[in-house]
Amino acid sequence: MLEKLNNLDSRWMYLALVIVLVIPIIKPIGMSISVNKDLTQRMYDFIDSLPPGSLIMFDLASNSSSDTEITPMIYAVMEHMYQKGHKLLVAGQWSSGLAFWSPKIDERAREYGWVYGVDYVNIGYKAGGTSTWRAMGQDFWKGAMEVDINGTPFSELPIMQNIRKLDDKTIDCIVIFESGSPGMETWITYFPTIPLCKGSVAAEISSSVRYIPTGQLKGLIPGMRGAAEYEKLVNRPGIATQLMDAQSMSHLLVVALIALGNIAYFGTKRKMARGR
Repeated sequence: MLEKLNNLDSRWMYLALVIVLVIPIIKPIGMSISVNKDLTQRMYDFIDSLPPGSLIMFDLASNSSSDTEITPMIYAVMEHMYQKGHKLLVAGQWSSGLAFWSPKIDERAREYGWVYGVDYVNIGYKAGGTSTWRAMGQDFWKGAMEVDINGTPFSELPIMQNIRKLDDKTIDCIVIFESGSPGMETWITYFPTIPLCKGSVAAEISSSVRYIPTGQLKGLIPGMRGAAEYEKLVNRPGIATQLMDAQSMSHLLVVALIALGNIAYFGTKRKMARGR
């Protein structure tokens, strides 16, 4: 038995890894996950504290390469907004991000029964960088060229009638989903009075957490695990929960294989010593 373990074909280990990765994705196990009180919980609590009908702006400052981490965050926050009756303004500092996630947001909005132009609106990508955003701060319509992502005039969209400036009297919270620059620095620098939350890919977490104690960030969804935590808070497990299940199972498999390898090694070594 010990000899078989020592000489086990590595292909069996790869097969076992594939199995433990695939099963939780097909059928989630629902392994227990704790919520980060200093990051994810703070963001959930802040959005939860906003009165029904509040306007939340999404800044899609990332691209399709961050799909695995960012998409579950967007869905989880949208679920929270749906539960609380908030309204959504979609924008983005990255044109690629808007092109990729706008259809996904539309699909989820239809599921909620949101009416475009009433419950949510997408103004699309506006070129010009910070100068354009600052212009929106003075006159949102003119700064945003007075049309949405589809070319529809703001005057034809009921939700836009109350969005005249990009300030804290109009926007109750900005949620930026970021994987690089330009990102949250735009809001911290030029719009410091608007409450800011963030969904961050894992690589950006360390550069973001320092803004939590200062209050410049009200909360943070840290990577895939944070997305799974937010899914737990809104009581709607999604792909992040499934992927965290798969990750946990793979870790358990690695631990088990290391344990078996050590048992086989030391057992064989002891057997050889006895045979001398």
